[in-house]
Amino acid sequence: MVAAMATLKGPATGLAEISRIATGDVESWLRGYEGYRGILVFTDEAAQTSRVVTLWETPEAETRARTSRGAMRDQIAAATGMEVVEFGVWDVAVLELVT
Repeated sequence: MVAAMATLKGPATGLAEISRIATGDVESWLRGYEGYRGILVFTDEAAQTSRVVTLWETPEAETRARTSRGAMRDQIAAATGMEVVEFGVWDVAVLELVT
């Protein structure tokens, strides 16, 4: 599994909007991609920073979705007054969820 993470900076109102959009329309849209496994959104109002992490079954699945995902991310960031300041992809060494 791999995780793609975008770091965004901007006003607190943008942070709330990014979270709302990510858990609504974007998450539904991402489910259409083969290999998509989930999304996490972290926000820090004091630092005016948000990190959006998408999880992918394989590096190839992440790569196939990257271009269109990046275009959507950039549109949403611009619409919410935020700026994408960093992007990276990492192998997920450990993932344990307790429900």
